[in-house]
Amino acid sequence: MVAEEYYAPFLHGDAARFQGAPATTRTALIERMYMRVLSELAINRFKWTGLPNSVDKRFLETTLFYRALSVFYYEEKFDRFMALQATPAGRFNMYNNPTGYQVTGQQFVNRTLSAKDCVPIWSNAMRIPDMDIIRIFSSRLAQLDTTIEINAKSARRGKVGFGSENQRMSLVNLNRQMDEGVPFIQLNSDAITGVPVQAVDLGVDPDTIINIDILWSRQWNKCMSLLGINNSNQDKKERLVASEVEANNDQVAASRWVNLNARQDAAYKISHKYGLNVTVDYHDGASPIESESGDN
Repeated sequence: MVAEEYYAPFLHGDAARFQGAPATTRTALIERMYMRVLSELAINRFKWTGLPNSVDKRFLETTLFYRALSVFYYEEKFDRFMALQATPAGRFNMYNNPTGYQVTGQQFVNRTLSAKDCVPIWSNAMRIPDMDIIRIFSSRLAQLDTTIEINAKSARRGKVGFGSENQRMSLVNLNRQMDEGVPFIQLNSDAITGVPVQAVDLGVDPDTIINIDILWSRQWNKCMSLLGINNSNQDKKERLVASEVEANNDQVAASRWVNLNARQDAAYKISHKYGLNVTVDYHDGASPIESESGDN
């Protein structure tokens, strides 16, 4: 996001900002909103227990979300356990695991650790961030939202009027008052005399909005399934039977294990190596969430 929002305009130019295309700007705003909302859901999926107070759980999950790797170790300089962002360093062993890690913590920590002196926490078995899911579905949902808005506005006036240049201001005022929901629209009779104002039917079917909204819900549910978050079909026109519900639950469970296995493996190794009792699981949505702030 930083590269696209800040660096790209300076490196490649950003003519769109000066053209001021309202539809493009609106869609980009909606997409950023979904990226924020979906990112929050992804980061808050897991519940860690038993971690030392010096480990910031929010920072841990944010690091896994953006970088897919965090390293847990004991920092002698500060006399505390830490889980910081890191990159593989040195050679890889026969299992393609790093033999060392370059750990960074802003200006406070910058050191290389041997794999024997720390425990890597990976986001998943592929060791790839979940940002691709967020980006793709944020774009899809934003496009569908924009389509719903355009069709909803078009449904308020199913026809487009056009006339001569002398009638232009009257047509502009007519369009503006319809957007504002003015119940009674008064036009200047002098401006619409001469060439009659003509209209073209847009052919907007109100059912189209409903169908697009159903498609939006399906895309949202698909995203939730990939993130391992429970979801259900709320469409009255298509109720899921028991077998379909069970199949959806199986997909959600499979997606959960993709990210949960890697974290539980790291939790077991941390507990075994440092004599702690660290566990991690998915939030069930019912129990209260513990404070995520660490002792910084």
